[in-house]
Amino acid sequence: MSYQSITEEQWATVSCAAEEALELKKYAVRLSAKLKEYFDDEHSRARLGVKFEVLGDDTTWRIESVFGVARAHLRIFANEAGLYAKYLIERQNKCPADQPVWQSVWAIHITLQGVAHPGHDSAEPINLRASSNHTDDAMVGLGLSLLYALGQE
Repeated sequence: MSYQSITEEQWATVSCAAEEALELKKYAVRLSAKLKEYFDDEHSRARLGVKFEVLGDDTTWRIESVFGVARAHLRIFANEAGLYAKYLIERQNKCPADQPVWQSVWAIHITLQGVAHPGHDSAEPINLRASSNHTDDAMVGLGLSLLYALGQE
């Protein structure tokens, strides 16, 4: 593996890494709470059969569905535009030796502007700073997208 030298413009994007990471985590906590609220709704629980747990750090998820067990971890990354967060969603499968293995099935990106991008940047963005019906509607789409991703072969 070759390693590139880091330019001044690149290292400038991490000059406020601690406070920006904290801001990203706040958005992730808000996203976690909204998804939990959606999946815990009586109607959603009956129709979708999803058990969505937010674990101790408020950014890690454990998900049980008809498609099995899944998990999601938040990671902070840097690129030329600055810091961003990424939820990596993994489904538990079995290897040929019948041992559990985790397979990446989907991702959610969160920007410093408080916008979540489900799957990839061209998906409908979700404003995590807003508290509106549009955000609630977006959580329905996000929850269903997450469930669909877990069901992919």
